[in-house]
Amino acid sequence: MSSVGIPDIKSRFIQQATEKTGAYLPLLTGQTVCTVKNEKGENCTGHVKQWSTATPDLVAKAAPGNTLHRCMRCLAIYEGPPMLHLNPQKKPGKK
Repeated sequence: MSSVGIPDIKSRFIQQATEKTGAYLPLLTGQTVCTVKNEKGENCTGHVKQWSTATPDLVAKAAPGNTLHRCMRCLAIYEGPPMLHLNPQKKPGKK
């Protein structure tokens, strides 16, 4: 049998996890669901989405270069790089 663990992801569209964190939970590589555990020990599994309407004082607590992401179910706040693999930026000179 093969060992169980994190698969070796080699997709160039998945961004790496952030190395620097401020006051919030770190956003893992390719993470789209919440991993906060409830009182029974079960994961929340709510959708984690980039939070563009966060107040400036909340954004100031994040590490430089990180954006805030929030769980839609339990409202846990994560910080990590912008999700550019979901909204790729067009390169200059390309149409």
